[in-house]
Amino acid sequence: MLTFDFLDARHGDCFLVHWGTPERVMLVDGGPGGVYRATLRGRLRQLAGQSGGAPHLDVVCLSHTDDDHAGGLVRLLRDMRQAQQDGDALPYAVDTLWFNSVEELVDQRAPGLSASVRPLVESAARDDAAVTASYHQGRDIRNAATALRLDGNAPFGGPLMEGAEATLHDLDVTVVAPDDAALAELEECWRKAKQRGDPDVIAAAYDDGSVPNLSSIVLLLRHEGCTALLTGDARGDHVLAGLSELGLLGDSEPLHVDLLKLPHHGSDRNAEPGFFEQVHADHYVISADGVRHHHPHEDTLRWLVESRAPDDAYVIHLTNHIPFAEETLTRLREGRAFDVDVRAPTDQALVITIGERP
Repeated sequence: MLTFDFLDARHGDCFLVHWGTPERVMLVDGGPGGVYRATLRGRLRQLAGQSGGAPHLDVVCLSHTDDDHAGGLVRLLRDMRQAQQDGDALPYAVDTLWFNSVEELVDQRAPGLSASVRPLVESAARDDAAVTASYHQGRDIRNAATALRLDGNAPFGGPLMEGAEATLHDLDVTVVAPDDAALAELEECWRKAKQRGDPDVIAAAYDDGSVPNLSSIVLLLRHEGCTALLTGDARGDHVLAGLSELGLLGDSEPLHVDLLKLPHHGSDRNAEPGFFEQVHADHYVISADGVRHHHPHEDTLRWLVESRAPDDAYVIHLTNHIPFAEETLTRLREGRAFDVDVRAPTDQALVITIGERP
């Protein structure tokens, strides 16, 4: 059995995964900065009530350093560092942190390239808001991980790359992305910036989201027959390429998982009809609020629904009330068997359980 608590992360991602006996917990992303104090911290304190001590997280996973995923985790780690510096008990017991820095990924293909481009990145970070947030958050998380002895991506022992596998207390984890194609694009961006000596190349790549999204970690979780595909903000074609490389996509039948978290909050820029035709789920989750960037896009919802047979039973979950998305889904439901589930404003989280209780 797997249970997911999708928190109100506003326009970002922040959710907990529970599994096993005794219960194990993974935190994936932290939403934008305000989500930590508004929602995440309170949800984590509920974990403390189960054990009587500090809330215990078996793993914290940051899919990528974009503010709507990383901001809350920066604040969580800052609280841990402050307690460490003050000589107090840490507010959270974290066993391991999974996090790919862009610099590490660039150096996977071209050792030393990130160091030679760092002055350009720092220059871009001084002048461009998108680079500033991502660059400083990545640095803060790396520094906190080192100080708290959470660096190293244990038990992977290095960057989480396509094909890497680990088992964490009976939870089987397979890394689907980033793949080599994403790393090649990152390397090309860094090389172009170096050749031109131009920080604007870096800024342009951050502004359109290509750098953080190319580095986004995609995980396939499996536990006691339950499966979940967590896509971060990865591009759909990279997710499919990773699944294909891992032998998880058949020639005739789509991959079926119990739960799919849609890429990039349901953006139409990160998926296309073919993605939904090749990956089916019983539960589709869209973490968004409809306020920023018009997520989820109506085309994405249409592609999803049209990829399924009219009599297919599944649920589309929204972490927030989004009028234009709900109106679109109401129209799309005519003659179809799927359901729509929206987190109630009074609920701290949208909770989804897959599999049967032991």
